[in-house]
Parts: sequence; C-alpha cells; structure tokens
Amino acid sequence: MTRRLFPRLLVLLALLGALCLGAAATSWYDDESDLTSADTTTASENSSDAAAAFSDVSAAQWYYEYVDKLYASGVVGGFPDGTFRPQSNVTTGQALKMILLAAGYAEPDPVSSHWARGYLDLALAQSILDRGDITDLDVPITRGMVAKVAANALGLRRTDSANYFSDTDDDYVHALSEYGIVGGYTDGTYKPGKQLTRAEISAIVCRIQDFLGLDSVADGEDDSDTTKTVPSNFTLRTTEQCIEYLKQAEGFSATAYWDYQQYSIGYGSRCKLHQYPDGITKEEADELLRELLYEFEQDLDEFIKKNSIKLSDQEYDALIAFTYNTGSEWMRSSRLATLLINGDYSDNEFASAMGIWCHVGSSDPQISSALITRRMREVNIFLYGNYGKSGETFCAVYFNTEIGTTDVDIAFYKEGSEFDPAFGADADDDEFLYWQTEDGDTLEEGDTIDDDLTVWAVWRYNG
Repeated sequence: MTRRLFPRLLVLLALLGALCLGAAATSWYDDESDLTSADTTTASENSSDAAAAFSDVSAAQWYYEYVDKLYASGVVGGFPDGTFRPQSNVTTGQALKMILLAAGYAEPDPVSSHWARGYLDLALAQSILDRGDITDLDVPITRGMVAKVAANALGLRRTDSANYFSDTDDDYVHALSEYGIVGGYTDGTYKPGKQLTRAEISAIVCRIQDFLGLDSVADGEDDSDTTKTVPSNFTLRTTEQCIEYLKQAEGFSATAYWDYQQYSIGYGSRCKLHQYPDGITKEEADELLRELLYEFEQDLDEFIKKNSIKLSDQEYDALIAFTYNTGSEWMRSSRLATLLINGDYSDNEFASAMGIWCHVGSSDPQISSALITRRMREVNIFLYGNYGKSGETFCAVYFNTEIGTTDVDIAFYKEGSEFDPAFGADADDDEFLYWQTEDGDTLEEGDTIDDDLTVWAVWRYNG
C-alpha cells in the first residue's frame, strides 16, 4: 500500500455487497437466488431515500440513518419484493468477507471447498481468529464473534477497564465499544450470543466509516496527487529480497480494493477504482510494484543526498519497504528522519522511531497490531539484515495516561534490553513520577523489558 500518512484502514465499498448489492457492486452472497440486479437498480432509480425504497424501513426505526446512508451512496440495495429485511441474519461466511475486505485485506484466492473458506484461511493466517473459533461458515454469526473479528482486523485494543455491559466483560466487545463501533441494548446488555442482523451490520459498517473519516471517498475516486514520470527503462537499488518481502507483506489482489486511504491493486499499489476494469495478473502487479518503488526511491535518494546520509543495502531496503507502506511524509519531519540525519542512535531508539508509524485512521488514529508486526520486521531488516519472519524479538510498550499527554503512545524495545529510551508524560500542573503496569509493578528507566507491556502514568498532583 502506498502514500498514506497513517497507514492502512478501510472501508472497501464492495464489502457492503454484504447487504444485497445493486448491479454496481460485487455481492458477498454465495446464493443470490433471491436477488436480482434489475430489481435493486429499479429501486435505486425510483428513490434515494431508504424509507421510500424499502417497505420495511421507516424513518422512526433506530437503524434508519445507517441503512439510508449506505443506500443513498449506492452501496446497498434490497430484495425483489421491495424489502430490506433488516431483521434477517448474516452468516459467518458473509460477515467474514465483509469485515476482512473492510479492514483492507486483499481478496484471498478462492477455495473449492466453500466460497468463504479463503476468508477463513486469511483470518487464521493473520491471527484474527483462532482455530476452532469458526467451524461452520453457513450458520448465522453472533454479535460476540463479530466483535472479535472486527477488533482484531482493525487492530483495536481495549484501553478502559470499565465494564460497559452487564452480560459480558469481553475485551473485543469493549474495544469496539470504546471507539463507538458497537453498542448495547437499553437494558445494559450486549447479548454476545445473539445472532447479528442486517440492520446491526449496517450500523457497524457506518460507524467504522465515521471512525475512519471515509465519507469523502464515497464516490469511489482517489484524489491523490498525480504520479511521477517513470522512464521506460529504469533500475532499482531495492533488492529482490526486499521486493519478495513486500509481496508477502501486502498479499496479491487481482482487483482494486479500498485500502485505508486509497484504492489499491496487485501488491498494495495505489490505483483508481475503475483503472483496471478487468483486473491485473501477478506479472502486471509485479511491474506496477517496481514502478512505484522507483518513485519512492527518488524521494529517498533526495532525502539521503540532501542530508549526506550513507545507507547499506539492507538499511536502504528497510526504509523503502517502510516508505511503500507509509508514504514519504516521514522524510519531511519525524523522529525517524532526525535520528537518520544525526546518525547516532541505539537499536531501541531506531526501533521506536520507526515503530511509532503503526497507526490507522485519520480523525482519531489508533494502533494497529498488524502494523506493529510489519514495523518490527522492517526494523529487523534495517538493523540486522534479517528479511524473514523470524529474527530479533522486540517488545511493544503501550503508554497511557488519564491526564496530560504521553511522549509517545507506543515504543519498541529489544527483548531483554533496558527501558531506554525512557519516555515520559507531561501535564500542566502535575508531576509525572513513573509508569505502572496493569499488574501494579513500576516501570522506570533501567528496568528490563522482557514482554509486551501496557503501562499507565502515575502523577504527583500539585493542584
């Protein structure tokens, strides 16, 4: 994926084929015997208002604004009988496809055993699901399982220990609730075992769009700058090892998909929605990948020349892979750019400066666990020349505070190393003392980091 200030996160319009799409979208139903594009197209032509289009949707219903928003944008349609069927259930396979595509994952290769098996395999490979979580792709999905899939796919973590629901303390449910993506019932319950309906999935999808600030791309067009001119014959400094790493990290999609802040195709290469109407082959995707790498090499070459920086091949590869994912903005002003220009940094300082670029979303960026993994791999390439999935282990420390601000919200430390750099926190009238783990232990400069940690600032109140 390319040209993102805050990398990766969602809503692929095709995901909402999940809700009975019109002719312009790709349905995620495995059995569309009840759906016809002619019927849904006619409804769309007759009215842009969901209440007028669907006999079972009225403005007085709680889900009206969500169905109306998705219908008005041409994303969802109804059934031939003029209904939307808001209380109909969503199957596990359908929900998996919708959420994974929404979270920016590429379409997986089809599996003959079941139309949705590829999505399940993808979820397992990305540690979104555990083996045994889903054993039947055709049964209705529960609200609890949807929370696990969505929270893991979006990389959202629970940060508040408060319990919002009387019937569940599930971390996935509460993580989504914290960010306003799911809600409960008037009796204070969430009902994790209840089957998810089409009305509820409409609400969840709209809230994800709001969370990510995606309304501006509802027209399906990419407003990115024009690309640089790439000569017909060019050579790359980026090594083949790095290119293979990028292909593995991005995955392949023959068709365009919404990838957080742009449409992408092939190996995460930016494109317009309708730029490749027939899709592309892996050979074409490889060519497009190399052309975009050439563009980013121009930016990186200018940066290192301007600042008299010398990079080894592995260091160059790591920065190109990082830039392909995040864009070139980091070269203009960032902790990472400052370290490279000064040329004096420890492994932990470099890892943390690169690791901070692991957020998704525009209006309220959140840490993505998938991007944490990716940053750690790029740190391994830069520092140790390790291009594989195994390498030096780094631990992530998550910093939180109830008042003031933290220096950073996440930092990387080599396993077994000291808490250095020791980031702190600041508040106008109070004195920061130290960090405290969820187990009540203190974390201070010089302490050893052996595992991932979530810590909270402890203050001396001077007010």
